[in-house]
Amino acid sequence: MVFLKKHLFKKILFLNISFFLIGCSFGAGKWDNVEEDLKIAKQRENAKIIFSTKKKFDLEINAEAKINVKKSLLNNNWQEQNFSSNNVIPHLKYNNKKELIFKSNKIGKNKFNIKNIDFEPILEKNTIFLYDPNGTIFSYGLKEKKINWKYNFYKKRFRNSPKDLNISIKNDNLIVSDNFGYIYNLNKNNGKIKWAKNYNVPFKSNIKIDNDNIFLINQDNKFYIISVKTGKQILDLETFPSLLKTNTKTNISLDKLKKNVYFVTSSAEIYSLNYKNRNINWLFNLTMGSTDQQVDLFFSSPIVYKQNQIILSSAISTFSMNSNDGRLNWEIPIVSNILPILIGDNICLSSKDGFILNIEQKTGKVIWSKKIFTKLKKLSYEKTGDVTSILFLSDRLFLTTENGYFIFLNFETGKIINYIKVAKSFLTKPIVKDGQIFIIDTKMRILQFN
Repeated sequence: MVFLKKHLFKKILFLNISFFLIGCSFGAGKWDNVEEDLKIAKQRENAKIIFSTKKKFDLEINAEAKINVKKSLLNNNWQEQNFSSNNVIPHLKYNNKKELIFKSNKIGKNKFNIKNIDFEPILEKNTIFLYDPNGTIFSYGLKEKKINWKYNFYKKRFRNSPKDLNISIKNDNLIVSDNFGYIYNLNKNNGKIKWAKNYNVPFKSNIKIDNDNIFLINQDNKFYIISVKTGKQILDLETFPSLLKTNTKTNISLDKLKKNVYFVTSSAEIYSLNYKNRNINWLFNLTMGSTDQQVDLFFSSPIVYKQNQIILSSAISTFSMNSNDGRLNWEIPIVSNILPILIGDNICLSSKDGFILNIEQKTGKVIWSKKIFTKLKKLSYEKTGDVTSILFLSDRLFLTTENGYFIFLNFETGKIINYIKVAKSFLTKPIVKDGQIFIIDTKMRILQFN
C-alpha cells in the first residue's frame, strides 16, 4: 500500500513537472534551471506533518506563550499591500484610545454594494489612495480633508461590472492592475496617466515592485515582470493553469536582497524564481506527498518571507518552508486566507474555522488556540461575520471582522481584552499610520481611529 502511494505520487509529480516544462513561456526573456525542479519537489515526500491532514484542527488549547517582542514601530507610510515587499507587517504602534476622530464624507460610489474586498488603502505621509468599485481612483489629503484628484480609466467601458483593482506606489508612480487585464501608471501627484497596457487576461494578484520591475500574476496563473517606466513586458512564465476560475487572489512576496520572487498560484503551486539571473530556484505542489486532500477551489493567504523561511496558509494547511530549496519544515491542518502575523519567534493565525492561534515558528507547535466567537453571546459569529484581518498593535492582537467589529486580544494567551462595533461593514482591510487606524466602510467613508 505504501509502495503504491509513493509510486502514484511520483507519477503525478512527473506529469505535473512535464506539463510545466512544456508550458513555459519565455516572453521577452528566458528562465533557466528547470531540470532541478523534479529533485527539489520530491522532498515533499518527506514532509513533516504535525497533524494528519485528514483531521481538521478543532482543539482549544489554554496556555501562555512567553514571547520577546520588539518595541512597536511608529510608521507614516503604507505604500503597498501587506505593508512590505516580503509581506511582513511589523509590530506597529497604536494609541489605543479606540476613538473615532475623523469620518470623511462619502468618497466615490458603491453601487454594486460590495463589502470586504481584499484591498488595503495605500498611504504616503498625509495622502491616502483608494478606489471605489466603479474604478475611480482617489487621492485624498488627510490634512486638508478633501480629494486632491480623482481619475477613472474606464469611463464607459465595463460599465456594469465591478472593478477589482490592485495599486502600489513606486517613487512618483501609482501602478494599477485590474480584473480586465489592464495595467496602467498614474502620476501620484496629479492623477495624470503615463501609460496603459492591455494584457487581455484579468490580473488576480497583489503587485510587488523592485526598481523597474513590476511583478504580478493573471487569472491563468501566468507570471509577469513588467517595466515601471514603459508598461512593456520584460519576462513572463506560464505555469500550471487552474481549471476553475474564481475571484480568489494569488499572492507574491519578494526577497529584494537575493532578488528572489515567491508566488503561489490558484493551482496550489509555489514557485521561487530569481529575477536577476533568471533562474527557477524550485517549485512545490502543495497537494502532493502525504497530503491526499482534494481541493477544487484553492485559496491561500499572502506568502510571508523572513530569514530564509516562508510561511503560508491555504485551503489545505498552513506550511513552513525553507526558502532556499523549497524543503518543507512542517505542515499543520489549519486553513486560512488571512495574512499570518510574525511576533518574535511565533506566528499568529486566524483560521477559516474561527480559531485564533499562536504557533511556534520553528516547530509548528500550537501554543494556544481560541475559538473566540463561542465565548461571548454578544460576540457571536452571526453578529461579527468572518475575521478579515489580523495585526499586532502595541502589544495586542487586533482583529477586524466582516460586519464592522474591532477585537483586541492578549497575544500571549488569546484572551479577549475588549471589542467594539465601529461600522455596519468594511469595504477594505485596515492600515496604520502614526499610531492611528484607517479603514474604509461600505459607504465609501474613511474612518480614522486614535
